[in-house]
This record gives sequence, structure tokens and C-alpha cells, in this order.
Amino acid sequence: MAIMANDTGGGGDFSPVPMGTHFAVCDMVVDLGRQKISSPQFGDSIKHQIYLRWQIPAERVTWKDGDVEKEGPAVIGKTYTLSLGEKANLRKDLQAWRGRTFTADELRGFDVTCLAGIPAMVTVTHTEKDGRTYANIASLGGIPKGAEKPKLEGDAIVYDADNQASFERLSKRLQERVQAQILERAADPATGNPDPDGWRQELDDEVPF
Repeated sequence: MAIMANDTGGGGDFSPVPMGTHFAVCDMVVDLGRQKISSPQFGDSIKHQIYLRWQIPAERVTWKDGDVEKEGPAVIGKTYTLSLGEKANLRKDLQAWRGRTFTADELRGFDVTCLAGIPAMVTVTHTEKDGRTYANIASLGGIPKGAEKPKLEGDAIVYDADNQASFERLSKRLQERVQAQILERAADPATGNPDPDGWRQELDDEVPF
């Protein structure tokens, strides 16, 4: 299933990715579903969200998988509300990444799963909280013309309604976020009213994240 963004009105104890601008490649697109968002300014709301993740091949990390030590690229991700509204962070980052604005047709529906495997320039900043350093994506951009594009290591992961098997490849934290999504009561086909005996996930492409 496509994960359509439109304009309608990974875990672990690794060191944080170093600050600065890095060559990266998108290796994960995850449909998080409708999530409850709490804000001191706006209170509680429910928004459909996605998670995008990038590999940074030049930065290497090692970890233990049982008794086996493994090595691979550092990764960093960012959560977005699935919206291409004028003020949406997803629209701002994607336009900077693509190097152009969205067309009217694209604003009516842009499948974010096409981002898997696409290289990018990722600018990373750090924040300190409770004695720990956290890496955050400050901005995205395209790879400069003539520069060698980073290559994806392994397979890109896309998780959505049509890629349920990918769930087992997600980190435990991402699995918990997917499982925490808000389910919407399914409508009774006969009356159009909510069905008291059923619930469904809201994964309609026409509904913005």
C-alpha cells in the first residue's frame, strides 16, 4: 500500500551521530498509524505519523547480536506528521531534499514509500537532556551535483498495511509505537454508524498523517 502524504487544508545504546552534515541514504519508511500527541501549547490531539530513517555509511557502529559482533552504518531517524500542508515539517524537509517545490498534482498525493533507498544530505545537531546527548535531524538536502552518492547497505525496510511482514524487522521501540496507534471504530455498512463490535486501523490513503 502506498503511504500518501497530501496537502488537505532506531533505538539502542550507540553513541549519537556526530554533529554536522553527512552523506546518507534513506533505509526505512514506517507507517506509525494514528498517534496521540500531547503538547503544552495545544493539548492532546491525534495525528497520523510516519518515521523515516537514514543510514550514514561514513559513520560506523558495532553491536552484539547474541555472541556475534556486527558492524554497520550509523542510523538516525525522524518522526513526521503525514501532511504536505504549507507549514508541515514533512513538506519543508522533502522540498529541501528534492531541491524543488511540490507540484499541484504531487500535493494531492505523494507516496512517501518512494523515498526508501534515496540518498540525502543530513544535517545533525545535538541536544542535552538528563545527562545524555541526543542527535537530531535539523535539515535535509540533496547530494551535490558530481558528488558520489552513498549506497544503501542491506535492504530498505518499508512497513505499512501491505508490508506487515516487515514488522519483525523493526526495532522493539518502533514495534511498540506501531502497536500504540489509535484504532478507529469501524462503521456499520448498513447504517454508516460506528460498529460497536469492531475496530479498525485508519490507514486510508485519503486521510493525512
